[in-house]
Amino acid sequence: MGMGNTIKAIWVLLQGTTNPDVVALYNNLYQRLEGARMDARQGKGAVYFVNGGADGVTAGLDTNNGLTPATPFLTIAHAISQCTDRNDDFIYCWNTYNQDTYPITLSLSKVHVIGIASPNGQIPALEGQGDNAAAFTFGIGVEGCEIAGFNMSAGATHACIEFVGGNNQTWIHNCTFGHYWFGGGQDGIRFAASNVGVIIEDNWFYGEKGPVGKLTRYGVCNLTGSVYQSTMRNNTFIMVNDGAIWMGGTNGEVDIVHNLIALGQDDQAGRAILLGPACTGFLVAQNEAGYGPTAFMTFAPYHDMAGGVANHWMSNQAQDQWVFAEEVPS
Repeated sequence: MGMGNTIKAIWVLLQGTTNPDVVALYNNLYQRLEGARMDARQGKGAVYFVNGGADGVTAGLDTNNGLTPATPFLTIAHAISQCTDRNDDFIYCWNTYNQDTYPITLSLSKVHVIGIASPNGQIPALEGQGDNAAAFTFGIGVEGCEIAGFNMSAGATHACIEFVGGNNQTWIHNCTFGHYWFGGGQDGIRFAASNVGVIIEDNWFYGEKGPVGKLTRYGVCNLTGSVYQSTMRNNTFIMVNDGAIWMGGTNGEVDIVHNLIALGQDDQAGRAILLGPACTGFLVAQNEAGYGPTAFMTFAPYHDMAGGVANHWMSNQAQDQWVFAEEVPS
């Protein structure tokens, strides 16, 4: 008799029981069985802690066990190395700055790396140093990961987070790109090769034309790769130099919704959102873009190079005008 039949047989024998503990036990067993059938994780993955020692805090050690806040690891990279592939392990990080060697590579699938804010509201910082590093990069085919709660920069020709390909079902949220007191990097998030099911939400991107932060090119960009069935929502872009969201390459069925974009003074087409000629099936809706109260754009901040009916544009705002269809400047 298989495990499922055994559990059901037990339930038949227990029909009519009023003991809530017995009912809870059965439900727990049955749900765990169904989870196994769907390749879902059973129970809870391991939890590790990292303390980088910034701001005078006593740093952790990679010789610790990392299992409690009192015995944390020093580096995020070491914590990742202790995780198990596809186990939904969590890494909670305090007081990070430059204790890691960049880039920090996500080498395992279903790993969650979470920065924890200090009592004064400052979130952990990661500074990609020199011209050879992002803050985070993903190994080829690593998927199902999460990065949240970090303030990041990168090298002069790198993005703060770099997708190398096959990094499907990845979630990036509540991060800041373009650091307050050091260089920001070239791009916030950059895609290469093929990626599916990525969610980018509730992040802040600061460009070099703003009062703080130093992203020198794009907030989110795909130059040569492909992005499919993904979502970019509720992000804020402040004066990112060459464009907030720049989708070159080949992309399809991507939702770009509810983003706020404060443009710099470089008044060119597509500085808010640009869809390249190979973009199809996009939904671009309820985004807001503007240059400020005294300047008005002479070029369309929303630019669709695919034209025709390849993509869907709904209720996007440009300064004080509503844009209900794609704008393709002549």
